[in-house]
Order: sequence, then structure tokens, then C-alpha cells
Amino acid sequence: MNRKTTEPDGQLFSGANHICIVTADLDSAVRRCWDRYRIGPWRVFSYDGSNMKGTTDGEDFEVKMRAALAPLGATFRIEIIEPMDERSVYAEALRRRGGADHVHHVRLDVPDFERTRRKLMSLGIPVRMDAQFAGGSTDGPRLRGIYFDATDYLGCLLEIADVPPGFSMPEPDYVYPSDAQ
Repeated sequence: MNRKTTEPDGQLFSGANHICIVTADLDSAVRRCWDRYRIGPWRVFSYDGSNMKGTTDGEDFEVKMRAALAPLGATFRIEIIEPMDERSVYAEALRRRGGADHVHHVRLDVPDFERTRRKLMSLGIPVRMDAQFAGGSTDGPRLRGIYFDATDYLGCLLEIADVPPGFSMPEPDYVYPSDAQ
């Protein structure tokens, strides 16, 4: 889900894509969202050096995580991420909050990725993570996501993404609830 539209007056953002919650237990969080709020179905994915690469605070780093995505309406999603490492921006966020689940980032769609990236950088907003995610084909185009540290204004990180033509999500590890496949 990436809406690239022409925005009037040079607007940087064209819509909201998803909000992400970081957790120490993805499976429990997914079940809780479904059981309590009927948010789902959830598609759960695993990421590591085989399908994701990038930098954290400017240093090359292999992020290991599990991520779950669920639609919330026609154009918005909720994402839940469980870090499987100790150094990622996700693990760091959990440590800062005493292990409590919380909003980690919001991803906004952009009509022009490079223009928005340059503008946010010119405003002095630090880049916390810059990553490329493999899609449904390991040799196909990769989605690039950049996390900017907008905590002073938004209270969380801000993600923008460049979704190339032909990108598709990989097959999930599993879907919850299982009868929603």
C-alpha cells in the first residue's frame, strides 16, 4: 500500500500508510489485537540478513525481527514488530520503555521519496535507520524505508518509504487467525 499522488503546493506527504507498535511478544500482541478488537487478519513475516539490510545510526547492521501487518480500512494498516536482536532501533525502544508495548513509528506515504528525504534531512531531523526489504522475489526490487527521529514533535519515529514498481510482499510465515487465509 503506497499512494504516490501529486500533491498541491509541494506537500511532502500524501497519506498515512501505517502505525507500528513495538512489542517483546509478537504472537501475544497479534492474538490480543484480534481477540479484543477484531483487528486482522494478521500476516506475520520474519526478517534478517537474508531479506533485509541497512544501517542504524549510520552503521551497517543486520536487523533481526518479526513483523505482523493487518489492514485497518482500505488504505491503512497496523504493524507490530518484535525485535530479535539487542541493537536495533526496535530493541532500543523497548529498553527505553521498560519492555512495554508502545507506538514506535508512523509511516506516511510520499509523492516524491527523494524530495521528501532531502527536505527532512535539511530540517536536521536525524536518520535512525535506513533499510532495504526484499519482497516476494529475493532478486526483485527492494522497498527502502527510512526512519527519521521525529520524537520531539510526533513522540515517535517517522518512516517514509520508496516502493519500486513491481515490489510485492513476500509470503507470510503464517496468518492469524488461520481461517482468514
